[in-house]
Amino acid sequence: MSLDITIKERKEFYCPDCGRLVTAQDIGEEHSGGRVWYDFLEPIGYYVPYEKRTDENDWYGLDMALDEKQAKQLAQFVSDYLPNNYNKIEDLVARALMHGNKVVINADW
Repeated sequence: MSLDITIKERKEFYCPDCGRLVTAQDIGEEHSGGRVWYDFLEPIGYYVPYEKRTDENDWYGLDMALDEKQAKQLAQFVSDYLPNNYNKIEDLVARALMHGNKVVINADW
């Protein structure tokens, strides 16, 4: 079974009166895959080995919003290990951070 990665830029819309999240829209996405991604996913807490998995840390099939530091680590990781996908993913991360949007990652293994 292979590891498929989807990286998205997500814009969140908030109510101007109460400030609550109303909806979120995915603006763009890029795809990648391969075992090399485990080296990125495990340190950020997205991938947890099966024997250490609990209900609280099981992200299988779920979207994880990255903070700014993790998004920058993502761009650096792709630069170092996936030169073929680097430009598209780096552009997505830079655009999301520039516009104040979220960078979201989803892994399917």
